[in-house]
Amino acid sequence: MSNIILGNKIKLYRNIDSKKFVQSMTDEELKENLEFLHPIIRQLGYEKIDIENMSSLRKLKFVEEGRLGKRFVERKNIGYYQKVDEPDILLNSSEHIELSKFSRTKSLDEIYEEIYDLEGKLEDKIDFAFNPDYGYLTSRVFNAGTGFKPITFMYLPALNYFGINEIARGLSRLGYTLGSYRDKSKKALASIYTLSFESTLTEDEKSYVEKLKLITDEIADVELENRKKLYLDNIISLEDMVNRSYGLLANARLLSEEEMMQSMSMINLGIELSILKANRDFDFYKEIMKLRNGHLQIERGSILDLKSRDILRANKSRALMKEVFK
Repeated sequence: MSNIILGNKIKLYRNIDSKKFVQSMTDEELKENLEFLHPIIRQLGYEKIDIENMSSLRKLKFVEEGRLGKRFVERKNIGYYQKVDEPDILLNSSEHIELSKFSRTKSLDEIYEEIYDLEGKLEDKIDFAFNPDYGYLTSRVFNAGTGFKPITFMYLPALNYFGINEIARGLSRLGYTLGSYRDKSKKALASIYTLSFESTLTEDEKSYVEKLKLITDEIADVELENRKKLYLDNIISLEDMVNRSYGLLANARLLSEEEMMQSMSMINLGIELSILKANRDFDFYKEIMKLRNGHLQIERGSILDLKSRDILRANKSRALMKEVFK
């Protein structure tokens, strides 16, 4: 992956023919879904993860990793299956079946092949809801047709600095969605964005993969041009932001999750623009994940109050800065 593309993800939604959508099903019908699908998935070598009876900390781990949504882990009559190096399988989420895979190292094309290889194995055993005119049927119109959602994760600090709203509006007119975590000032936390399609209804899946790759490359080019502009025209402001961020991460005794994410992003930009010199490789996305609220509590093995999390995060941040820069 480049220093702009952080990772790729694909989701695929399928429903069982002649059955109501998840939102309209009774508890008994949801259980029947699980009982029907369980042996089929197990035959493929998948392990069932017992979400309903696991601890809050372990649930939090899956949510922090982006594998499961907060609402999903708190519901009943759900299924979650894993297999090493294979896409995850969710049952009774927004649709009867959801296949999902995120990778920091694999291309959209590689993930696409894995997802559709699994989908083909399932389709040999399951009649999916399909309409010749509309394609695969889903509870949400935007997911119908292909039932396919490719997503690219991008690091866009320069565009975030100069303002990305105009680009986001232009992308929206073309059918793309640019999403992000937002802080109180509406800036994207850590300048991390997700790029996906509003709908994948009318074209085949490969076409959407190629389109997403193309627009991702174009955005990356614009980001690089804005980094040059930021460095050449705003070097004092840039150095100030980078060094303030380093100072916070290297000296804070209390460090909030938002402060950590923003500062990690800024020192990463400083490294990439040679304002800071790191003694080792610095994967800021990985380091951010390790210092988020969920991971800190999972590592500690207990639920922590806000102040305790901020103290622990600050301690780890100071140690990290010494390791990376000294």
